[in-house]
Amino acid sequence: MFRRTYFFVLISLISTAKVFSITSAYGNNGENSHQDSVALENEYFKVMQNSVFCHTANTPDFGTRVIVALSTVKIKSSKGTQELERGGVAVFLENISYQKPTGEFFEVAFKKNHPPLKSPEEWIEPDKNTIVFEDEQFRIFEERLAPGDTRELHSHAQRIVVRLNEVQLTDPRKNPNGTPGGGIQVPNTVKFAEPMVHVVKNLSTHTPLFNIVIEFKLPN
Repeated sequence: MFRRTYFFVLISLISTAKVFSITSAYGNNGENSHQDSVALENEYFKVMQNSVFCHTANTPDFGTRVIVALSTVKIKSSKGTQELERGGVAVFLENISYQKPTGEFFEVAFKKNHPPLKSPEEWIEPDKNTIVFEDEQFRIFEERLAPGDTRELHSHAQRIVVRLNEVQLTDPRKNPNGTPGGGIQVPNTVKFAEPMVHVVKNLSTHTPLFNIVIEFKLPN
């Protein structure tokens, strides 16, 4: 009887240890916690959500990093402490380290030695946007459009788009009233977009478009 009870207790302890080990490594939902924090990755960028991968200066194979705030965020670095509101950005060049920010955010890291940049068929500068940072490699702008408003024909290079407001967009030349479920901007999500030339209309009646766009600059 003692041996049988001891055997069942031992099996129970082993099972509990395995469950604890899996939960610790993968999170309560059984998915890899580190992988969950990777919001997007391709040959040009690595984007983390609420986690940092490239916060140390001179991280191999990576260059400039950009923090995009999804809530009130505080960041400590060699530049001091920065506080950002939702939609705010902080740019860290390759040789600067920073601590993991507080709050909710995306960390956008530029990869070195990426493939050649692609170009749109023609370049038409978009209007109604506000540039908040610009250097020789890229620019960051607030992409805004009032409810019901249209941005006339314009171009984009390859870019990261962080979506902050839920609106529906359409190209009125093709679908004046949009398509069911199409063009929805889901808040707190990020995407990589290829070059394009288009017209955009905000079909929402009450909510303005608000995106943060990190766009490569094309060679002259």
